[in-house]
Amino acid sequence: MDGQELDSYGMVPPYGGMVIREENTGIWYSRGQVFCTTKEFDKAIACYDKALELSPDDPIAWRRKGFALLKAGRYGEAAASFDQALTIDPGDATTWQRKAYALSCLGEHEGAIACCDTALMLDPGYILAWQNRRWLFRTICRHGGAVIAANPDHGPAVWRQERIHEKIDLEALTSDIQEAEGLIEVPACIREVATERDYGNVGLARTVLRELVGRAEATPRP
Repeated sequence: MDGQELDSYGMVPPYGGMVIREENTGIWYSRGQVFCTTKEFDKAIACYDKALELSPDDPIAWRRKGFALLKAGRYGEAAASFDQALTIDPGDATTWQRKAYALSCLGEHEGAIACCDTALMLDPGYILAWQNRRWLFRTICRHGGAVIAANPDHGPAVWRQERIHEKIDLEALTSDIQEAEGLIEVPACIREVATERDYGNVGLARTVLRELVGRAEATPRP
């Protein structure tokens, strides 16, 4: 780094050796993107912080900062950054999904599933959210004893009863899909829940499917 000028963050400027001095949110945001690409996540975080000093109500900058924090292994801070983004724009499915990932890394699996549920209600075809939710449910199932022990009202008998209801719901989902085909293009991810007997996602798949059918029925036909 000899002979290279450093900026106030101790970074070598990525643009032709010139130090960026403009107080411009877009420039700092773009610079953060460059550092993410080169996997220099701490430097990216510093750039997003600068962008947020200038534009504290920018949900995309908060989301990108959260992403960089995730990559840096700072999961609690990442979840907080995603919360800031969602306070400004609660309708961003991507932010909900990334918050789910942060919470899962913190071991907060039930909260992570709730975030995936919200993401899927906003975007029923969001494949990554479906995949994350499936992984989270299987993780909880593998540690079912710990979940039961932590909740005395959720004993083995209740757990087995819930599994029975899920099997019944799976049959109902198959029927729902057949009925919905006359109104909408059923997302492949919902079909996969039925074909792969993904019990953990059956309830949500039925809810999302009903939402899609309801939207189609409410839309005036030409």
